[in-house]
Amino acid sequence: MKRFSRQSLEDVFFLKQDMELRKKLKEMRELKETREALAAASGIQDDLVLDKFIELNIRPESIASLSLVPLVLVAWADGDVDLKEKEAVLSAVGKFGWGKDSWDYALLDRWLGHKPPAVMLEVWVHYVEALCKKLTAEETGHLKNEIMPHAKTVALACGGILGIGRISAEEKKMLEKLSCAFDVC
Repeated sequence: MKRFSRQSLEDVFFLKQDMELRKKLKEMRELKETREALAAASGIQDDLVLDKFIELNIRPESIASLSLVPLVLVAWADGDVDLKEKEAVLSAVGKFGWGKDSWDYALLDRWLGHKPPAVMLEVWVHYVEALCKKLTAEETGHLKNEIMPHAKTVALACGGILGIGRISAEEKKMLEKLSCAFDVC
């Protein structure tokens, strides 16, 4: 029977610990990369919301529409996309880190050029309601506070006369519909 020296047993023990530590470091690196990808895709910077997306296995590819749709719907709320509204939407997208050569930017540009189908609002509302049912009230509040200010910025872009009526009745109605989607909790 072969005997192991104390040194070789320690080496085996520490090798196992090193492997476990490397695995944990790799998982932490992947988590950070996923969080960064979700933040880049959505424009959402709140770690509480991003961690919940990771927990729910929501991928960056699917989350981009979460932040795009409200901007587009508000821009089209009065039936026409004004140049200032388009600039406000594209400016918001620029803050998300999307360049003009990205797929998301191209999709957004298409939606701003051709009115998306009315069902888009319904699909987005159902998606947000389903997501909010999985979030705590605090997480839902954080998500809402990440998305709705961008939509309001688009609504304010067109402006009125001397700051009166800066948000049209149609845009107000759309903002209310979008905001209500978060109130399912």
